[in-house]
Order: sequence, then structure tokens, then C-alpha cells
Amino acid sequence: MSTVNEPRSEDPTITARPETSLSARPAVPNGTAPIKAEYLINPTSTVDQASTADLNGLSADDIAEGATAPSSSGHRDGRDDRDNRDDNNKRRKPNKKERKGQNKARHFPIIREAAIRLCKQWETTGTCSRGEGNCKFGHSWDGYFELKPADIPFNLTPEYKDDALPYVIQKEREVGGEDPVGRTIDLSTSCPVYKDLGYCPFGWRCRFLGGHVRRIMDGEEDVKKDGEGPVTKMGGWELLNFSTDDAQGNGVWKAGETNRPEFDLIAKLKRNEYDFPFSRAYLSLVEPEKPLTLGRPNSTKPGPKNKANAHKRKADAADEEAAFNEEDALNEAEALNDQIPTEEKGYVVGESEVLDVPLRPEEKKRLNWEGGRYLAPLTTVGNLPFRRLCVDYGATITISEMALAQPLVSGHIDEWALCRRHESEKMFGIQLAGGFANRMVPAAELIKKTIGEGVDFVDINMGCPIDLVFNQGAGSALMDAPGRLAKILVGMNRALGDIPLTVKFRTGIANNKPNAHKLIPKFATQWGAGALTIHGRSRQQRYSKLADWDYIKTCATTLRESLSDAGLPPVPIFGNGDCFSAQSYYEEMEKSGVDGVMVARGALIKPWIFTEIKERREWDISATERLEGIRKFAEFGLSHWGSDTQGINTTRRFLCEALSFQHRYIPIGLLEVLPPKLNERPPAFRGRSELETLLSSPFAGDWVKISEMFLGKVDEGFNFVPKHKSNAYGGEEAQG
Repeated sequence: MSTVNEPRSEDPTITARPETSLSARPAVPNGTAPIKAEYLINPTSTVDQASTADLNGLSADDIAEGATAPSSSGHRDGRDDRDNRDDNNKRRKPNKKERKGQNKARHFPIIREAAIRLCKQWETTGTCSRGEGNCKFGHSWDGYFELKPADIPFNLTPEYKDDALPYVIQKEREVGGEDPVGRTIDLSTSCPVYKDLGYCPFGWRCRFLGGHVRRIMDGEEDVKKDGEGPVTKMGGWELLNFSTDDAQGNGVWKAGETNRPEFDLIAKLKRNEYDFPFSRAYLSLVEPEKPLTLGRPNSTKPGPKNKANAHKRKADAADEEAAFNEEDALNEAEALNDQIPTEEKGYVVGESEVLDVPLRPEEKKRLNWEGGRYLAPLTTVGNLPFRRLCVDYGATITISEMALAQPLVSGHIDEWALCRRHESEKMFGIQLAGGFANRMVPAAELIKKTIGEGVDFVDINMGCPIDLVFNQGAGSALMDAPGRLAKILVGMNRALGDIPLTVKFRTGIANNKPNAHKLIPKFATQWGAGALTIHGRSRQQRYSKLADWDYIKTCATTLRESLSDAGLPPVPIFGNGDCFSAQSYYEEMEKSGVDGVMVARGALIKPWIFTEIKERREWDISATERLEGIRKFAEFGLSHWGSDTQGINTTRRFLCEALSFQHRYIPIGLLEVLPPKLNERPPAFRGRSELETLLSSPFAGDWVKISEMFLGKVDEGFNFVPKHKSNAYGGEEAQG
């Protein structure tokens, strides 16, 4: 039985949570944080008639559950344009009616070092299968160190000060020497990759090289000859424990991470050669008129005819939905079992039990999540390094960013990167989005057969509100499509074997028309959901109003009653919406009767909320403690994306993405009344120190400056564009 339970802390020194009621607020305007008078500053316009309060009034919350940045979890290309494409996966022109506050056309180019581009195969093995004459990359280190920038100082246990620059006290630089290699080396730096793995696969290209080299003593052999393996000795220096990522790949955990697809698997998926035996058998029963084809859909040219076809497709889907009876689907496979030859028991096609529905509860692992600290699936920011940081702060359940089923089964490496898991994540799930069984069931089968050992549960996204996902019948659109939903859940449940299937959904689609309570009994008793999470808002509401925790209570009661009536064991149900403090966490959980609260935006703004929940206290975290959390993110990012120039710039990009949320945190020591509220924005204020003021800056240029404390000076060509235009004001000069 999987469990995330931990005993409640009995430490009497832990700060008790305040007795203040959530409704007892001071006389300040609605939506304004009650900051103590001594920290308020003149709220005059600061940039182009925009006040600090305006600049903090962001609407980044839809992004937290919206389109996924394909590369944010593992791929080194930082492109982020899924929400800029139409239904045919083509770039669409900006619509004037769209929300004006978002930078829709962001693009982050790959920034590599300006030094000589070396052949990766030659660098790691000493040979090149293409031959020097046929390879466009270099096969010699000659001249490389003439162009390579100096090491970046990185201290794993730094000291901080918060009253004046520099806020991070670095060790005194210890230059290696005057030779071409030595003058780029800083022997006082530390390499996060080497610290994590015991080796650094980036070798001489590492920007923290001084952390894993040693001087060659007199009389030692200097360099290896060509063909004898990679060059590990050069110019009087030797790499320590040099190895490559591939050489350390024996076993499940590779470089501390798992769920890495094999190259052959990706190649087969791209060529549409991978076999999905269960999906073919299941879909031939529930959708006999639709052949299973997993290739990329044919793109069509835009135009009036195409618009008519789109309307026809929607009408056809509606007709199919109206004609489909979910109970018939649940019984159809069982009725056809007599036509399937009996085979030896096991996970094989043709076995009668494979298509027998509903599942017996004992066939699935049970999820004992009561009291679990659940980090929500968060697009772009919810990448592996951020999840690792939240685990460090006390999160016990983590989940991937939303992955789309179609790209996954088509072999898109960017989508597979979202499934990566770090070994510190003890309870980890993958969230899938898709609108039809002929994509979602094969995706579930693929996960089970390829990376099933690295997945504790699979979650279906039924809450994404953005138009691109909704218009394709996925996300929150499934709330009004019980027919398609039945096919998806029954098929995925069988395809996943003993891996639990969970669902995350909203109250419904339209305001004042909730229908989640109607679906919940079927989730638990017919479709075999192993855990449920309900976000207390409709799709139409987005984040415009507070979450409806009274309705969440209704849903929790409905679940418990339906399970009791069916004689089934308990199924965890979590609530989601507006959790921003330990006090709100426990009050909402007690009032609604849920087993736990999934934390989303609260974790984006203050990842240390999991420490607060664990210790049942409100943490007045200091500016230097916040800066240490930023350092940890940088360390985890370098370990994940790499310690070469490209990895540093990818880490910097996603660190700035994280700071675009974290700057919205208002230190609780500045507030008149606790606990803080998620929907309150501050008037113009200053912090208790210069560093605290800097960490609250709404300017993208300041976020880049903060990144330079740990990742060195910004490389030429790097320019961070926030998702929201309000944060871009004044940032051009500041980013250098």
C-alpha cells in the first residue's frame, strides 16, 4: 500500500498557528494586502504610469494549469509556444480580443558557448564514427580554452547578508594558473552536477570545471593518444572521475533521474511502428468504426472550407456523444468476452480479464494519501528542479506538468521530458491530457509498458481551461462528455494494470451549473478512479472568484456515500483552490472533510508553504532564507539541465520563471493580520532590508540580476521575457 502519512509534529518550540479567523480582516480595500504603515511607500507611478500595485496585479494563475512548455522539464530547448497554435497545430495570429496582459509569442533561443563546437561522440569516446572529414564538428581541443569563459563561482554552503551588495558572500577566487586551461579554472567553485552524481558528464565544457579537476604531478602522463578514449588530461590538468551520462546508465536511476525513454522506443513511435496490442483490442470493441492510427494528424490549409469542416467535426462529435450510452460501453466488453479465446493469465492481448469491466478494487494499488502534501501539476514552473525544491521543503506527493497524449505516442522527446522523475520524489504521478480514447488509452499502455516502474499513479487532466485544450475536447471539456470520459477511464484503467488512475477536475464548465457531483459516483464505483482532486471553480470562472469550498464538501460527501453504498473501500479526495497558508490548509480540510489539499499557486509564490503545512505554523521566512531557496533551485536546475553554457542559460530562464511568481510573496512580518490571502495584492511597499525589497521587485531585469548571484553574468543574447507584459516594463536596460 502506497502511503505518504507522517506523524504530526509535537515540538513545543514550533510557532502555533494564529487563532485569527480568515474572515477577520482590517478595514482596507478589498483585494489589498493589509501591510503595516511603516513599510508603505509613496504609491506614485513608477514606470509609464504603472504603479507597483498594478505591476503586482498579475493574472499568471491561468498559466499555472494551462498550456505546458514542452521543454520545461527536461529538454534543453526552452521554446514555449504550445498556446500559440490552432487546432491543426499551426501558429495562429494574435487575436485582439484575447487577454492583452500576456506575451503570447515568447521564444527562448538556445544559447551555447562561443567556443569551438566539438563533436560529442569524439569528446566522450575519443573516436568519431563519421570520420573527421565527414563530421562538421571539431575533433581537437586546440584553441578551445582561448575562447572559453572563466568558471562561475558557486558555493554549496554560502553565507549571505541582506543589508547591502553583495548579498551572496563568495569564496575568494583561486585561479588555476597562467596556462590557457588554468586561467579559466576557479579552484574555489563547486560543480552541482559533480556533487549530485560523483562525476560530471560535461567534462572540460563544464562552467564549474574547477570543482572536478586536479593538477597533474611531475612525471605523470599528460594526455591520451587518439583512439584511446576521451581526453581526460590536458595542459597540466586532469578531470576527476570523468564519465558520461550514458556510461552511468546501468539500472533504473540514471543520473538521479528515471523515466527516460530509450532511443529505439522514440524511433519506433516516430515511425508509427510501436505496437499497442491492448489498445487495439479495447478500441475495436468500444469504437469499432474507428481504426487505431497513431500517426500525426494531417495538417490542412486554413480557409472558409476548413472552418466549415471544423464545425462539422464538432457536430459529429456531439452526435456521437449523444448516441453513446456509457453503461452500454461498460458492459459491451463483458458481453463480447465469449468471442475472445481464453489464454494463459497475465498481461496479454486476448485474455478475457483484460477487457472485463469494471475493475476489481484488489487489482489496483491503493493510494493512502490522507494528510499528504500534494504539489499540483504546474505548467512551465512545475518542472523537475522546482518539484525537487518543493520536496526539500516538505511536499510528499508530486506530479508532472500536463503532458499531451498525442505527442507522447508520436515520440515527441519534449513531451517525454515532462515525465522525468527525480529519485527524491517518493510519490510521483504523470498527468495526461487528451479528449479521446484512441489517444489516451494508447498513452496509458505506453506508460505502463515502458516506464511503469517509475510511476506511482497516472492522472487525467479534466480541469485545463484554456481554449486550445478545451476546443480539442480535452481538459475541462470532458466534464460535459461522460460518454467519451467512460471510454477513456475504463480503457486507461485496464491498460495501466496495477498503476492507479486518478482524476483532477473542476466543478463544471459554466458558472452556477456544477456537475462534478454527478460524475463523482461513477468515478469511484464504475470507472475505478484511485483518487480524486476537485478544483473549486468552474472553467468559466478561471481564477476570477474564490474557490467554492462548500461545493467541495458536497463532493466529498457524495464520494463517501457512493462508496459506502457500493461496499467499496475509501478513495482519497483532495480539494484545490486558494490555499496559501498552514491555517487555510487545515481550516479548509476540516470544514470540507477532504483528505488533503492540493497546493498550486500558493506553492508557486512560496514553495516553503509545505514546511508551514508540515509544521502547522506560518513561517516569517527571512530574505536570506528565501535566497537560499533560490540557490537550491539553481543547484537543482544545473544538475538537471547541465553545467555547460547551454544548461546554465536554460536554468536561468526557468529560475526567472519561478521568480516571476515568487516576487509576489508579501513577507508576513509586514502584514497587520495573519494569515495572508492569495487574492490580495500589495500596495507599494519596501521590505525590512534591501534584499527583501529586491526579492519583491516586479521587474524582470531584477530577476535576471538575482540569477546572476548564482549563475554568473548573463551571456550575450540572453533576454528573459515574462509571460505577462506588466513585468516587462523597464526590463530592457536592466538585462544587459
